[in-house]
Amino acid sequence: MNERSVQIRRQRSWPFYKLLRKDRRRKFITTDEAWIYLSDTNSKSKVQYLSRDQNRRDLTPSTTVPHPKGVMVRMGISANGVTKPRFVQPGAKISSEYYIQKILKPFLMDDYCGLYPNGDAVSHQDSAPSHASRVNQKFLTDQQVQFLRSQQWIPNSPDAAPCDYFLWGHLKNKLNKRRVSKLRGIQKAIREEMKKIPQEIILKALKSWPKCCRQIYYAEGRHIEKRR
Repeated sequence: MNERSVQIRRQRSWPFYKLLRKDRRRKFITTDEAWIYLSDTNSKSKVQYLSRDQNRRDLTPSTTVPHPKGVMVRMGISANGVTKPRFVQPGAKISSEYYIQKILKPFLMDDYCGLYPNGDAVSHQDSAPSHASRVNQKFLTDQQVQFLRSQQWIPNSPDAAPCDYFLWGHLKNKLNKRRVSKLRGIQKAIREEMKKIPQEIILKALKSWPKCCRQIYYAEGRHIEKRR
């Protein structure tokens, strides 16, 4: 992370902290995309023996997956519950049009309205190009959806994003205990495990969100170690 990124992180961390404090975090739906691979589950994998230690006369194993199979999924959490997992079609180019039609519209119809019927939620996502494009932001504005604009978000900040510091690790830990050998099976497993996440754990992760932003500010923009 270069010095410019460090400076921006510090400049934006305190305003973002103020957006989240005093229980205002409870109005946020925070979402993200991630790749989930079959290797993240307890499925059988091939083991290739790479070298022989002649002194100890034993083999050093290494699990290799040249072309790992997986799915890209978008989902998120809020104080009112979890969003539905939405899987990106294999090989799809995530253009603004694709993102609006396949991601944003279903999200607004099912998750945004379902979790916050009064329409008073704030949508939070990172500054990836598909999220921050003018077309997508105009779409959200036209739909009268409150959302965090890219210039408000702290860049390069997995230490200040609940999906990064909580959701993906929790989900992969649960998937690792399941035997899944096909992509269809991993989609089913993701749906099932998302429904099982206790809401009190989600609330705990969200409660620490403003604290993370505050710690980044006092760390002068440097990365912090997440404490829940």
